[in-house]
Amino acid sequence: MQYTLRHITKVLEEIAKEGIEGILIGDTCLNIELGNKFFEGDLDLFVTSLSPLMESTRIITVAEERGWSTGVTELGTPSITVTVDDIDITVELYENIMDFYIPQEIIDLCQQEYNIEGNKIKCLSKECWFALKARRGASQDLNKISFALELLEKSGIKIDKNKLKKAIEAFSEDAYYIYDRLRSIGLRV
Repeated sequence: MQYTLRHITKVLEEIAKEGIEGILIGDTCLNIELGNKFFEGDLDLFVTSLSPLMESTRIITVAEERGWSTGVTELGTPSITVTVDDIDITVELYENIMDFYIPQEIIDLCQQEYNIEGNKIKCLSKECWFALKARRGASQDLNKISFALELLEKSGIKIDKNKLKKAIEAFSEDAYYIYDRLRSIGLRV
């Protein structure tokens, strides 16, 4: 079911009341930057206020008390589903764990804030989204990057190649692979 930016701000506001705050890192960020009005799917939140893994019991307890359903992400961290205006929106809670790693440099470099009806949404910029997707390197991720490049070009939105380069270099051990994957889909940095 589709939802709007207002729904996103409401969900983030509700979970923030329970001490769960962070920065959106998924496809939602790109869709916000593209100016999309409607969204689908879950929200990927890189949690900065607590450890979702270490505090999963507390998160699940709070969710149950609030009438939210819970689940587990592919990394074993909790997810919560919050209902806003009869629309269920799942928030997958992430942190640096196993191969999933976002350096603090990326957060500092690429955090963007959007003011929606007096509420702030924190998202990663498109440049860091590209770096994260290319680092993961799955074919569906590279396809998403390629499609996103087309959408950005059609919308007249430019990529800050200096920011993208800094984001890639934050993954020093993987930088070569990230550059190579981006080149393979036609993005030269």
